[in-house]
Amino acid sequence: MRPAHLHFKVDAPGYRTLITHIFVAGDPYLDRDAVFGVKESLITDFTEHPPGPGPGGRHLEEPWTSVTFDIVLARLTPAPHPPAA
Repeated sequence: MRPAHLHFKVDAPGYRTLITHIFVAGDPYLDRDAVFGVKESLITDFTEHPPGPGPGGRHLEEPWTSVTFDIVLARLTPAPHPPAA
C-alpha cells in the first residue's frame, strides 16, 4: 500500500523540470511506503473544508480539501564555452 499522495511535474523555459510528490500528513501508511518515497519535507497538512464557497468562488456541494506547497525550480546553467584559441 502507498500513503495518499499527489504527483507533480513542473517545467518552465530556462529551468530544470521537477517531478515530485507530496504526502498527506497523518496517513497511516507513511512509515510503510512500498517505494520508499516518503521524506519529511514532502509530508503536508491538507485542510478540509465544508460544502460551500470553494476556489474561484465556485459553490461546491461536497466537502473539499486544499493544500499549500511551495515548488522551487532550479535554473538551467549555461553550457561552458570552450577556451578561445
